[in-house]
Amino acid sequence: MIELSDREAGELRERLRRVALAQPAEETIAVSANASTSVTFTHTQKVAVIDVLAQWMNEPGGEEFGEGLFKLRDALTNDLERE
Repeated sequence: MIELSDREAGELRERLRRVALAQPAEETIAVSANASTSVTFTHTQKVAVIDVLAQWMNEPGGEEFGEGLFKLRDALTNDLERE
């Protein structure tokens, strides 16, 4: 299980909302947060989240990317490699 800080989670959700293909992933996070359960992404959602994270990391200031977000990226990438 990957835990994100409130700041990381809030920023990730905001960035996912801005990308049409990533909006379903943001909705999955919102539902899971309301139900206090872990998040399970579909294959398509994993790809979208990884893409958003990659864009974010390449932005100026991307070096401030939080540890939880690196762990999330790595976990999703590993999941995709196993599929």
